[in-house]
Amino acid sequence: MNDLWLKKNNQAANTYMDEVSRANQFTSHHNGYIKVPLKILRYIGLSAYEKLILMDLIAYMSDRTLCYPTIEMIARDVGCSSKSIERHIKELADKKLILVSQDRKNNTYYLPNYLHCHPYLLMSEKTYEFIGGVRKQVNEQYF
Repeated sequence: MNDLWLKKNNQAANTYMDEVSRANQFTSHHNGYIKVPLKILRYIGLSAYEKLILMDLIAYMSDRTLCYPTIEMIARDVGCSSKSIERHIKELADKKLILVSQDRKNNTYYLPNYLHCHPYLLMSEKTYEFIGGVRKQVNEQYF
């Protein structure tokens, strides 16, 4: 696959996802979408539930820097138990991918300012880069 083909198909998928997000013939309750960097989606050190929870919190934040959904709301959105959500939120906080404040009735969640240079996120990216480089060398050498 060449880069031009990938770019064209990524644009097609993005355009289609724009259409899906705006479609409101049956309901207009969940219009729109969120931006999630591939660095987070492909973060090697996160479980699938941790990624889903992080994306859900980003969706609740929308254009703000904080949100305060209940554990039950997150559990409903992600599709697992409240106990699991509590455990995974603790893991995300321990990994410093979210900040949690318990000043209100519900927790308040924030994204840290240093997410773009988070050491584990960068290490994950470098691992993908290394694997891609090795794969390319192997393919060039043997195929």
